[in-house]
Amino acid sequence: MDSLEHEDLLIKLRAKLNEEKIKLWESPYISDSGEISETLKELANKYSSVLNIDNDSVLQGLHELQIHSIERSKANEEFKETGCAMLRVKVTMTGQKPETLKISKKLTVQGDELINSIAELLEVDKNRIKLIYNGKMITHSPTLEAQGVKNGAQLMALVMAESPEQVQKEDKIYKEMKSTLDDATLLTECVDDLADDEEYMKLEDQSGQTVELPPAERRALLIGLALHERGRAAAQNHDYSLALVLLLEADRQLNECRSSLLNTVDNCAVLQLDIAWCYLCLQSLSSANDAATRLMRAEKSFRASYGEDHQRLIALKGTNANERVLFMRLYLLQGIVAYHQNKREEARVLLAKAETELNYLKVDEAAVCALMELGWSDAQARRGLRAARGPERAHAWLAQRAHERDDARRRDRARSELTCRVRREDGAAVSARLLRALVAMGFPRALAARALRRANNDAADAVRLIQETPHLLGDSDVSDPEDLDTPSSDDSLVEPDNKLVAELEAMGYPPEEARTALRLSNNHINKAVDLLVAGCSSICDTANPSTSDGARKKLKKEAKEKRKKEREEALRRLKNAIRADEDDYLSASLAEEEQFLAQYKALI
Repeated sequence: MDSLEHEDLLIKLRAKLNEEKIKLWESPYISDSGEISETLKELANKYSSVLNIDNDSVLQGLHELQIHSIERSKANEEFKETGCAMLRVKVTMTGQKPETLKISKKLTVQGDELINSIAELLEVDKNRIKLIYNGKMITHSPTLEAQGVKNGAQLMALVMAESPEQVQKEDKIYKEMKSTLDDATLLTECVDDLADDEEYMKLEDQSGQTVELPPAERRALLIGLALHERGRAAAQNHDYSLALVLLLEADRQLNECRSSLLNTVDNCAVLQLDIAWCYLCLQSLSSANDAATRLMRAEKSFRASYGEDHQRLIALKGTNANERVLFMRLYLLQGIVAYHQNKREEARVLLAKAETELNYLKVDEAAVCALMELGWSDAQARRGLRAARGPERAHAWLAQRAHERDDARRRDRARSELTCRVRREDGAAVSARLLRALVAMGFPRALAARALRRANNDAADAVRLIQETPHLLGDSDVSDPEDLDTPSSDDSLVEPDNKLVAELEAMGYPPEEARTALRLSNNHINKAVDLLVAGCSSICDTANPSTSDGARKKLKKEAKEKRKKEREEALRRLKNAIRADEDDYLSASLAEEEQFLAQYKALI
């Protein structure tokens, strides 16, 4: 009997025991000798006849459930007396059958103590262990209790590959994960400037319209999308352990974005499907409840972004044909989870819905080849054929879809440029104090005024605009040339924060220059550093031209070039991490889904 058939037997036996309120851990089902009691054998004969399953298998299943019940009862008593919790850890290791460990730990210990104990029992390096509970990674700290672990909890331990080649590959991926985090952090300060020029930095809804996010949330989004893509790539290579680790981290990052803004896109819903898919492929039956919760979230998100009957999606795209791939997977996974929760009738209905969708989504492979000869990719060809049957109609649909998306992006760029131009023309009057400061740095008065106007009197942003995008500061940035000579009279100065002054001094900047930079940046230390790098000290000593000599200009130029290069490299890495074909998840062949459907239909 394979593992799935054995699980099916246990599900049926649990249902019968609950129905008849039988407690296997009590008399007369247990014997003092520790052997299988006659009463248990009689029960096995009864259930064997009712379920039409051979007697030996039923007896083995009942005995397994009995042992588990007795152990759980003893564990509860021990937990009350000693505070030691009994934890069941299902271990998944590539190329080996899953095994279950039983570990006793106080919930007050740090997470790393449990990870170390598992590593010792398995005789593997602790860095290879990735421990998951209730859909979240167990971290080295804080305590198990603080991470939600309870007595009797079932956890999943993923053991990463052992071969040098695989270890090297995984190390590279984890380094890239950290790189993704670092890159997004680096781009946080300048992401608003870059977003107008970098299409992949934007989150688009189904029509190609940009969904605006604050910088901090956009950073979390970038990280989440990049990790999601890496996780999906690992899943496509059937490395589901690694995929699950990446996908759970992606989920954590995307949760930092406001759900109200992400309701207009399906990214989060697709991520929940991918996590549930990894649970299925890892045979992590203990995660059925977490999978059910995630699939409920996915369904709710699809409903919000597509409309109750896909009406919003159909209005935008003219069809819901390709998105039916997502609903087929949703129904399939919901049916499988319902089965493992012993909701057989619900599972039967959901699997039937999945089968209906799957039959609709099948395409003619010859037609796929015909479209590929016309220049479309395999993924695009499948999407076209699902939306419009026949190669010619599919070709026309794909061409129209590409044209509409390009038009939407062009309109979005035009709106962004108009908004930026209106903001510059209607902005507040230029601050006289900041204008004098920029002129003292050596910037032309007119250019400095235009930069301050566009930056809404943010000195650090104005300096960056002058240095990095002077071509954007044309005459049109000033609606009235006389504004340059009639700046704002708002010359109030903030008092520099002494702690921030000390931080800048520790970086090597003179105290007076640090204070001046903090006054101009309203005690924003990052912007103060930008001003200092740009030459803020010239404000403090405008009478001494030597402070702005060639050495300072050289340092300023080198710092600018270094920062520009770092940002360009970060952008390149993030761009490579996020696929250009944003709808590729709609174009799978669905062969694996068909196999799982057949397998679970046979069980039901």
